[in-house]
Amino acid sequence: MVSRPYRVPVPTWGLPGGSAAANELTWDALSRLLSERLTLKAAVVGDLLVVDHVPEKPGELHEGTNYVYRVEIPDDAEPVVTESGRLGEGRWVERAAVGELAVGHSLRRIEQCLIADDTGQVLELLRGLPLREAAA
Repeated sequence: MVSRPYRVPVPTWGLPGGSAAANELTWDALSRLLSERLTLKAAVVGDLLVVDHVPEKPGELHEGTNYVYRVEIPDDAEPVVTESGRLGEGRWVERAAVGELAVGHSLRRIEQCLIADDTGQVLELLRGLPLREAAA
């Protein structure tokens, strides 16, 4: 997980991410961003876990769609935050401790990613909630 001191009033801890460049595939963007921001080399980018749509909240959030993938990173790799990453901190977090750092839609998204990883499903989310549940 990474801390994002620039993300106020959104929860500051969450999954690393960023935007794809023009004509860049999402999994290529993920590999690039992990390398640029955390010096991590994703050996194999795995399956898509969730697609999470976040509607715009004027003055707070820009609209966006987040694609979260399973990645494999060497066991001895440690995240090192680079200056280009604009991140405060990066660290490995055990499943049971995720709720100690993440809150709100960041926590919900991570919880849904863990469910998707356990079940082998790809989940569609709206602000971290299953789409059908969020739309009800």
